[in-house]
Amino acid sequence: MQQIAEWFDGLALGRKASPGIESVLAILRGDTGRASFMSTQDLASRANVNVATVVRAAQFLGFSGWSALKSELRHRYLATLTAEKMLTEHAIPPAGLADSSLTNDARNLARLTESVDPARISRAAAVIAAADRTIVVATGSYAAAGFQLAHAGQWMGRDIELHTASGTALVNRLRMLQPGDCLVSCNLWRASKFVLDIVRVAVQRSIRVVAIADRQTSITDLAEETLLVPSEGVTFMPSTVAAVATVQALLAELSSIDPERTMAALRDTENLWSELDLVDPA
Repeated sequence: MQQIAEWFDGLALGRKASPGIESVLAILRGDTGRASFMSTQDLASRANVNVATVVRAAQFLGFSGWSALKSELRHRYLATLTAEKMLTEHAIPPAGLADSSLTNDARNLARLTESVDPARISRAAAVIAAADRTIVVATGSYAAAGFQLAHAGQWMGRDIELHTASGTALVNRLRMLQPGDCLVSCNLWRASKFVLDIVRVAVQRSIRVVAIADRQTSITDLAEETLLVPSEGVTFMPSTVAAVATVQALLAELSSIDPERTMAALRDTENLWSELDLVDPA
């Protein structure tokens, strides 16, 4: 857990903590996986401190409380695991995996609702609306949210294109972006290294960056706007439900920025569907 230890050091910034806070931090460092599951009371009992000290420990690291720190810590811990280890991390529940998966996704949506800042979504939508062109960079299953953003965005008349692989095609598309255009990074769990390289180049070229992620990373540090979503699943797969829900909210905001433009694009699309006989009549 060297990465997590270094992360804690970066948050502490060399400051001296009280003995109680140090006790809490020692648990988080030494038993990260188990600690990231604990309630405030469980962690307080384990560290032999009161609940208020756990809250102060989280605030010492720059978080509003244990809930916010726990979410960040959990996702950082999961990012250190391989898919095989993630599968063994979760015991098969008595109710079965299907029921557990549905319950988990409902919980992720509840956590998203509690933690999301609507103003951030509005600002991210404004960045995309101001861009002449936007590319969405996503890998693997995380492309689900990216595809929805690109597809529905194009439906509204926005030039938004999804890229799911590295290589010359992505470089060509990046090169065509101009200062003020937008790059959306949609990557959860173990983000591909090339995405960070692409984001760095984009920032150097004055391209505005929006990040959809499940924790603070080097990509979110570079992004102008970051939308953090819970992504923990119940097997080896991270959940993309909260990411898709966030994109839906982002699209809703985007549609309202220039309603006349949106309506004109939707009307034109409907006319083309009718002309090409694409839709099965109800």
